[in-house]
Amino acid sequence: MTKIPEQLVIDQLENDPDVATLLGDRIFPVIAPASAALPFATWRRQGVTRESTLSGPLGMPVVSLALDIYAESYAAVRHIADRVRAVLDGFRGGYGNYIHVSIVSIQGESDGFVQLAGGDLPPVYSVTQTYSILWQSE
Repeated sequence: MTKIPEQLVIDQLENDPDVATLLGDRIFPVIAPASAALPFATWRRQGVTRESTLSGPLGMPVVSLALDIYAESYAAVRHIADRVRAVLDGFRGGYGNYIHVSIVSIQGESDGFVQLAGGDLPPVYSVTQTYSILWQSE
């Protein structure tokens, strides 16, 4: 079975009643379908840091996770981003997929706007949050 610590973090979001009300099932890995209704979010692994010594790995790996949130208004995207941060920052636990998440910590957050595919659509507001996930295999 593949070990994916970021999936446990996304599961935590999807199971939160407030986030579920705001995003429903519209949290996609890497890229959203062109038919996805706003608001939605995408997530992607930006990298993995693993300390090592000459004798092998040392300590726990850290995954860097980027979460991009999109909405039609600035107020809406900020509201969703604030709720997502409240759910994820400091999250611990999450046994599943033979993974234990020791801690999730927000590393950065930035506001922006993007032109979604289609070009004729108006730009949408976005928030990008970056989290570090300290995890270990069971």
